[in-house]
Amino acid sequence: MTNQIIKLLCFDAKESANGNSDRRNYGNNRYIYSNLRQWLNSDAAAGQWYTAQHSADAPPSSGNVWDGYNPYNTIAGFLNGFTANERAALLATTITVGKSSTDGGGTETCVDKVFPLSCTEVNLSGDHVCGSKLAIFSDNSSRIATVSASAAANSNYDVDANQAWYYWLRDAYAWSARDARYVVSDGALRWGRACSGDFGLRPACNLSSDLLVSDTTDSDGCYTIVYNQPPTAPGTITVPSEVIGGENLSISWGQSTDPDGNLAGYKLERKVDDGTWAQIYSGSSRSYTDSITYGWTSVQYRVKAYDTAGAESAYTTSAVRTVTNNRPPVISGSDTDLGSFTTTPPSYEYTVTDADGHQVTVVEKLDTTTLRTYTATLGDTNELEITADQWLKLLNGDHALTITATDAKNESTVRTLSFDKAMHSVEFEQTVAMAADDMPTKALVNIQGSFPTGSTLQVWICNNGNDAEPTWEDITTKALTSQKHFFTNQTKTAASWGVKIKVKLLRGSAEGDCYIQSVGGNFA
Repeated sequence: MTNQIIKLLCFDAKESANGNSDRRNYGNNRYIYSNLRQWLNSDAAAGQWYTAQHSADAPPSSGNVWDGYNPYNTIAGFLNGFTANERAALLATTITVGKSSTDGGGTETCVDKVFPLSCTEVNLSGDHVCGSKLAIFSDNSSRIATVSASAAANSNYDVDANQAWYYWLRDAYAWSARDARYVVSDGALRWGRACSGDFGLRPACNLSSDLLVSDTTDSDGCYTIVYNQPPTAPGTITVPSEVIGGENLSISWGQSTDPDGNLAGYKLERKVDDGTWAQIYSGSSRSYTDSITYGWTSVQYRVKAYDTAGAESAYTTSAVRTVTNNRPPVISGSDTDLGSFTTTPPSYEYTVTDADGHQVTVVEKLDTTTLRTYTATLGDTNELEITADQWLKLLNGDHALTITATDAKNESTVRTLSFDKAMHSVEFEQTVAMAADDMPTKALVNIQGSFPTGSTLQVWICNNGNDAEPTWEDITTKALTSQKHFFTNQTKTAASWGVKIKVKLLRGSAEGDCYIQSVGGNFA
């Protein structure tokens, strides 16, 4: 509410077309239709603020106000002199107004940004209870108001600046169609004709609690509103997806901008598990290193910007991150393709470590077949190997070796190593000859396996297998048809006779399974 009377004007103009003689001759005391209400809440230019509020309504021109005092239909609306910021700062307020018995009595409400106070609000007993008493009004002296210099200068009714004067309230006098309530110059309550232009105005409004007010007064002795816009919210907030209990975590966020150019910094807040938000940083940096306590289960962050006037942006909030209080084991190296192997099988050396020092069980597999399961010695070098028998039975094509390391908390890490078996031939020879008491003269060899069209099988046998250079005899056809072979060799250089077998299988153009399953037989 203004501390002085800022203008002298009527509550409402005479309404010459009104069927009620009081309102026709002295104006209408129903506030929601009053000229005063319409003018107070208009930002229209001079002469543009008035529009009829009901069929008999009339503007406050010189002919429609008492003795021509202070007409205001040709001036600009009250809010016209306010800046856009000032108008935006005014809150729309629902006010309660006392009505005349002519209009049914009781009260009604309307929504305005600027308004006179009610009898109740200035601590006077009117005809109705409208709103609540304001703390500044306690007695008559607290209600006394003086005329401002501007109001006196712009009035054609003779009144002095700083003279105690009477001013309008918004309530109708309940027993009249023409009279509205007002505060007398001594602070008491009276009623007067709505068309009287010699009455003063002390408008009130509600302002947002977020408004900033100057610390000192201006040249008029008034505190002023500081119009400051908040900065924009930081565009992003980055929190690593892996959060480890007992370790540090680096959080960063995007830059904000401030329309007034007075960005001061950022405030970072953290929420642990299902707790409340707590500020952990305030400053100009756009990153922060947080310490994650072992045992937390989840953590979340949000950041906002603030400026030198204390205005703050909206929050930018991260996703909830799960805190890992047990880290999985680490297998050295990385998933890789070991390449193509034609003769010998691949092998792979690796180490297993665990940052938490837990016992780690390792499972090595070739495709779906388990090769080995063991408890790792952390940090030691291990080797994954495929035996000759396993390699021999493995079909050509793409395969995978996997190493799975699982700690005592059931956290696992898997290393995958792919390779291609492209073995096109297999050849083996007995390393130790089968002993013979005398020179072997004949032998029967059986060979089992899959030898598809396009493949080539070769089988050799010798009876001087202990020699440095044995005499090999081709028995391929006989081995495939289970025929006896009679040795042609009858000499040896070694001390004793001995039989050896040598087999070679070439895949060639064959497709599908191609393998040697078994070789057997006897000799004499």
